[in-house]
Amino acid sequence: MKKCKLPTRKQCFELLKQYRVPEHIVKHSVIVAKLAVFLAGRLREKGISVDIELVDRACLLHDVARPCDFKGSDSNSSKQAIKEQSYGLLPEDRAKWQQLKAKYQGLCHEDIAYELLKIKYPELAVTIKRHRYIAILDEKEKPTTWEEKLVYYADKRIMHDRIVSLKERLEEAHKRNIHLRERHTQNGINTSKVDPLIFELEEEIFSKINLNPLDVMDEFIDSC
Repeated sequence: MKKCKLPTRKQCFELLKQYRVPEHIVKHSVIVAKLAVFLAGRLREKGISVDIELVDRACLLHDVARPCDFKGSDSNSSKQAIKEQSYGLLPEDRAKWQQLKAKYQGLCHEDIAYELLKIKYPELAVTIKRHRYIAILDEKEKPTTWEEKLVYYADKRIMHDRIVSLKERLEEAHKRNIHLRERHTQNGINTSKVDPLIFELEEEIFSKINLNPLDVMDEFIDSC
């Protein structure tokens, strides 16, 4: 397998710090990487070629521009300020997100991440871009490599910083992100079309490694 150019794990965390990604999103990304790397290792044990380092780095950086999607991240309201303070965020954090949003107007966080990384790490940038929820509907944008599929799927299994069932995670995400579908390119999403395809992807992955997805939680991975 040809190795693509990738940042080290240390460099990934430096990038997350550079773009002022909140700690709760960093924790989420670390657990996404935990699950995806575990699945990648099991696939490799079955003789399937997969770049585990690419999977790991893409998971760590998949939400590097996520704050640009925050509702009200460009607002100066007192309510927004209180929310930011609860996360330990600083005014300069919001200033950084505003800068990115101004530079990449109209783009969602997956596309902004792609723009940030595409020159130095092109394969990584594409892998991250394809974790967008609706990408699975688009023949040109959907995840096709094992690396892309694992990053896409693992993100859909992590609720904040813990592994949950796909059903629980999707239901929670739909409630929490409804404003994104109203504001950005995800407007008019028919979740009844997207969700079944994600469950099909889950079946594709787990049929290869002979595991039940409901068994693969934090404790299971830790025990392995």
